[in-house]
Amino acid sequence: MATSLFWSFMDRRFHGSGDVAFAFILSVGICLAIGLVGFFKSRGAKGELYRKEAIAIVGLSWIIIGLLGALPFIFSGDLSRQYDNLFDVVCAAIFESVSGFSTTGASIFIEPDLLSRPILYWRSLTHWLGGMGIVVLFVAILGGTGTSGKYLVSSEVTGPQPESVKPRIRQTALLLWKIYLAFSAMQFVILMLQGMTPFDSLCHTFGTMATGGFSTQNTSIGFYDNVAFEITIFIFMILAGINFNLYAGVLQGRWRTVIRNHELRLFLIIILVATIIITLDLVFNRAQYGITQAIRSAGFQVVSIMTTTGYGTDDYNTWPTLSKWLIILLMLVGGSAGSTAGGIKLIRFMIFIKVALMEVEKTFRPHVVRPMRINGQNVDEDVRRNVTAYVGHILVIFFTSTLFLLIIQNESLIDKQNALDVESAFTAVIATLNNIGPGLNMVGPTANFHFFDGPAKLFLSLLMILGRLEVMVLLCLFIPNFWRKD
Repeated sequence: MATSLFWSFMDRRFHGSGDVAFAFILSVGICLAIGLVGFFKSRGAKGELYRKEAIAIVGLSWIIIGLLGALPFIFSGDLSRQYDNLFDVVCAAIFESVSGFSTTGASIFIEPDLLSRPILYWRSLTHWLGGMGIVVLFVAILGGTGTSGKYLVSSEVTGPQPESVKPRIRQTALLLWKIYLAFSAMQFVILMLQGMTPFDSLCHTFGTMATGGFSTQNTSIGFYDNVAFEITIFIFMILAGINFNLYAGVLQGRWRTVIRNHELRLFLIIILVATIIITLDLVFNRAQYGITQAIRSAGFQVVSIMTTTGYGTDDYNTWPTLSKWLIILLMLVGGSAGSTAGGIKLIRFMIFIKVALMEVEKTFRPHVVRPMRINGQNVDEDVRRNVTAYVGHILVIFFTSTLFLLIIQNESLIDKQNALDVESAFTAVIATLNNIGPGLNMVGPTANFHFFDGPAKLFLSLLMILGRLEVMVLLCLFIPNFWRKD
């Protein structure tokens, strides 16, 4: 957070820069005070860190970090121009902070290009920190080797338990962050060489590599109307949506294993097929799209949505029905396990479909026993059960959350113009639970989430953390038995 003060210093001659600088200084002071209290209270504590403690640390850390990250938005005064009372300001700030750290990219700021650079930088930096994982960064820098570090990392890394690329978990965390940092530096330099300003290059690099989507411009990447920018961001979104363990495999010389990876192949095939379908749909059903423009718009939006980045170059709200529903399906799928992308993850869909087909076969061959193999490795019963349970949890949360959102954002409780229609409600849930950002209609790519009431913003913030920690970790905190001593 303190690095935001650099931009306050750079903009010190602008009106209001002192207030923004004070907001960050005050926020940093509060964070330091809380950290010091925690440090001195826990100094000298002894004992082993087991799975239950790791889950509690990860779940509570994400909630606390979301609250602390909201402080600059509250103290800067930017939100007081949009909302009339303190409760709405606090709820909006928490929403923006959680959206950043969870790499969702859904925003409550109506005109982000009017915000000061320190605030724009901070909201983008939250993306970058949350993309690879705050707890993973903690383990990489401060240690946490052995089973304790493994429990911490496995509670935060996305997708089914990834294979370790190093025997020691700290080395794994360090390697993943080095790869993440290297890609980020590459994109930053390329965007600058292509003519984007250093500040915009930095912010959009944070948003791309974290698959977050916060932009410095109201109309996102479409503001620039620059093919070179779009191609660069397109490529790095794909790189961010691929399992980072595969990059470690490349560094270790395991090229064949990487090339044969089933999830990677399926990821690229879906991008290609979805781009072709939407391109044809636009060419034949929207007269304003030529073949070149259709490929450009379809390709960028397919990758942006599937990797759950949420950057926009076109308003897919105006696309034909087939294209819009294909976009919704891509929202559900998401990227690869072990990537910075959100969504259910391709590997889970692969396992879930195989489990479903095996259950169908058992209907007429009840005694058949077939091993399930993906990428040449057996998928044991625990993984199959976890994947099936995860998909079931997601579906239950999706339907109940949509219903709850329609209840609390109903025209009988709020202004009629802010009442949700069904399509806006369920895509708002998908967009937050799967950490995507934009949805359809009232929460489409050219709109934002500012109109939601305070309670709805807090509820959507909870969904974003649920999605980032892939449901189970956060749900554990609401189970009474979790807090009882064994």
